Amino acid sequence: MPEIKVSEDVSVRIREFKQVVEAVLKEEITESDYVTLILQQGIDSMMADLLGSLDPSILLRSFQQLGWQHPTQTYGYIAEMLKKGAAIQQQEQLRRKLGFLPPGEGASES
Repeated sequence: MPEIKVSEDVSVRIREFKQVVEAVLKEEITESDYVTLILQQGIDSMMADLLGSLDPSILLRSFQQLGWQHPTQTYGYIAEMLKKGAAIQQQEQLRRKLGFLPPGEGASES
């Protein structure tokens, strides 16, 4: 990876924000892991800004086009997410069967 040069102001913000991240994580992390984390979060945030307000039909068409261009990766990903979703639903059903109800579904409080 090439060296990235930023202004001194940005450098100070990056360096000092690390303590916030470590407080949230409740552990220290390496500089490399920290920079990787903030870059990944930045990319994810920008993607959310770009795609978050799109009409669902546009996102559906995008997935359909991805399926045409990259069927192995696209359909493999969708299948994996469906399996994970099914596993979460099964877990939730088991929790309900054992009496662990989500907040608001239990007996009402007086």
